[in-house]
Amino acid sequence: MREAKRGDIVMISSAATRSFGANGAPYNMGKAALEALAMTLSKEEKRHDIRVNVVAPGLVETEMGRRLVRATAGVQDIRTLDADSPFGHVCQPEDVANVVRFLVSDSNSYVTGERLYVDGSGPYGA
Repeated sequence: MREAKRGDIVMISSAATRSFGANGAPYNMGKAALEALAMTLSKEEKRHDIRVNVVAPGLVETEMGRRLVRATAGVQDIRTLDADSPFGHVCQPEDVANVVRFLVSDSNSYVTGERLYVDGSGPYGA
């Protein structure tokens, strides 16, 4: 990557790093370590024109998200949370992908060492 004209590293973390909630120690520790690595690499690799950023989604409608709401909230259909979610819907994988797409695009020439939350700042984000 260092020999290329440009490099991008995007690590996927979690909005859980805003609050480090109870009953999530192994998950929280893993995401905190990932973010520490990303922030360190962003400083080390800047001189090689490599951008390193973190995307931190909240609750996303994925298999993991569906299992999480069943286990923690007793909700069988994640879409029942749409009405209480920012913008009227639970975060979709495409919402996260669009942020990643920007970070690795030519439109991003100056963002590195950042954590971008993709959670709508709503009740299911942090």
